[in-house]
Amino acid sequence: MTSRSRQVISDAIDILSQAELPAVFDGTILYGTVEEDESALRSDCRIYHLSNETGAGQIAAYQVLDGIELFYNDMHMAYCSQNQAFAKNVIEINHCRVGRYECCFGENSLCYAAAGDLSISAAMKKKSFSSFPLNHYHGITIVISIDEIPPEVRRLMELLSIDLNHIQKYICEANRCCLMRASPSIEHIFSELYHVREHRKPGYMKIKIMELLLFFSDLDKAEEVHQTDYYNQDQVRRIKEITAYMTSDFSKHYTIEQLARTFEISMTALKECFRGVYGTSIYAYLRTYRLQTAQKLLMETKLPVAEIAHKVGYENPNKFSAAFKGLYGSTPTEFRKGVRLDR
Repeated sequence: MTSRSRQVISDAIDILSQAELPAVFDGTILYGTVEEDESALRSDCRIYHLSNETGAGQIAAYQVLDGIELFYNDMHMAYCSQNQAFAKNVIEINHCRVGRYECCFGENSLCYAAAGDLSISAAMKKKSFSSFPLNHYHGITIVISIDEIPPEVRRLMELLSIDLNHIQKYICEANRCCLMRASPSIEHIFSELYHVREHRKPGYMKIKIMELLLFFSDLDKAEEVHQTDYYNQDQVRRIKEITAYMTSDFSKHYTIEQLARTFEISMTALKECFRGVYGTSIYAYLRTYRLQTAQKLLMETKLPVAEIAHKVGYENPNKFSAAFKGLYGSTPTEFRKGVRLDR
């Protein structure tokens, strides 16, 4: 190793070890209005809460290095509002661990990341919200402000063969949104970030982000990169209207033909776009949604099981009990008893 290489590594270690948490995380603007949890204040992490009429969420925010922030997302809501301004040379990376996440591409196109998927995009345009079609989403967001990365870290990247200029041109200058479907390479990088011990996180996140940037340095050649399966915003809006219509009254049952005719969409487009947004068929989604609603009623009310079955569209309580057990592993009565014991 040359003396210059040793000096580069020495400088890099200094900057990595001395990185401190700033007073304000600019990256939280991605989430709109958030409330900091002062009771959970730590030197290396800040906890934020957000809520709206659809539910609530929590964010654990880490300043990894100057210009690089990492957020652990725990969302139990349909969307979160955003106040994101135009940002030059800023990259937003999202990894979906559980649920689904809506990604914007261009002015009118949307695509969807499922469990295990990874998206990388330029934060070049103003977004009004982030959508979670299944009403829950767990994953990691990494925000990289390229212009704020210090020279010492850039030198370390060069030593590791990370081509930051290539990533900048491929993503920021072209304003791309790249979606990478679940693969062993992505799983290897992110799985350890979810399981590492808390006291190891600060150092571990630095290493894993370097590994991730090295992975992105070959973006234009990566076989995992996809820019397909995009849906027009008008299509998606109509699909969400259909979903709201179906779930507004569980006593009514609709065929795909009836829904297509009512909302003036072809049956083929309805089925394909619905699966694209929600990751499953209309009937499978509705069945799960009914049972999730039943689970909530069992936890939050004292209504008889038979009445809950009727409320979520099951005329036969036995069929409801069998369906509930198939999804949750216990009958409604057993589930309710378990909830009471936990309390």
